[in-house]
Amino acid sequence: MKIAFIGAGAMGGSYGGLLAKAGHDVRLIDTWAEHVAAIRARGLRVDGALGDHTVPVPAAEAPEEGESADVAIVFTDTNNTRPAAETAAALIGDGGFAVTFQNGIGNVEALQAAVGADRVLGGSSMCSAASIGPGHVRLTHLRKTAIGEIDGAARPRADALVAALEAAGFPMRRVSDIMGHIWQKFVVNCAGNALAAVTGLRPGEFARLADTAAFQGRLLDEIMAVIEAKGIALPDPDVASGVRTGSRKSFNRPSMLQHVSAGRPTEIDALNGALVREAHALGVPVPANEALVALLKGRELAQIRAVHEPDLDYDAWEARVAAGETE
Repeated sequence: MKIAFIGAGAMGGSYGGLLAKAGHDVRLIDTWAEHVAAIRARGLRVDGALGDHTVPVPAAEAPEEGESADVAIVFTDTNNTRPAAETAAALIGDGGFAVTFQNGIGNVEALQAAVGADRVLGGSSMCSAASIGPGHVRLTHLRKTAIGEIDGAARPRADALVAALEAAGFPMRRVSDIMGHIWQKFVVNCAGNALAAVTGLRPGEFARLADTAAFQGRLLDEIMAVIEAKGIALPDPDVASGVRTGSRKSFNRPSMLQHVSAGRPTEIDALNGALVREAHALGVPVPANEALVALLKGRELAQIRAVHEPDLDYDAWEARVAAGETE
């Protein structure tokens, strides 16, 4: 099976590198030029939960003309879902299929729109990873990965991908209710990622601070109210209790905290922002999530400016506003 990873950062790099180490035909596609250059020059280093390996694996910033794959696995952040879906459609041609392991909701539907509804599988990874630098990723926590057909059917393609990932060391499940698993991960991410990003605290830290622990509880109450109103059946109906318990045990840096720290746009619109949109459509009040989205967007903008515009002249800006400029 020829496997193309669209998005080879922390998560995509960890999965792709370990699949390549297991002997699979893997190609990494990522728009981070320095990362791609380092992989091509020295191989991809994947360390952490499954050991320390440097793996020679082909990498490029975009597919070559005429390049094809049996399966395209999308691991970009949700801000890049649409171009990733277009890349997947070009790669898999008429006979392949695509899988999304992204955070948030709406990615399956975007991929289906680009490649066809019957050519998309859903995936949900509970692993965590970090980008250490160009050509170096770290699998920080090894947990279950679920894969399934959107319609719940059993097909050989899902079994083949599960077997490949198991051989690479990932604990796997092929499930008949993959959308339930995707929504369950959505619950977990909405309850923790943005809270970590806006406070700068890791889950084990904000779970031990009374005020932030109580705020997480309000987030979860609202999230579960939306889930109930939508009539979504989660694999674990008591996931909220698991989130509270799990937060106290986890000291990883969630991806959204990593993005904010690096001055990158976050996935807030596909997580708590998406929850707020769903809640408004259903008439469910979610004031804590609305507040968190607003605060995170402010924090995101502040850090983007700190990283990319460190010399921004606020005195000059204030003078232009005083002179009548509105922006």
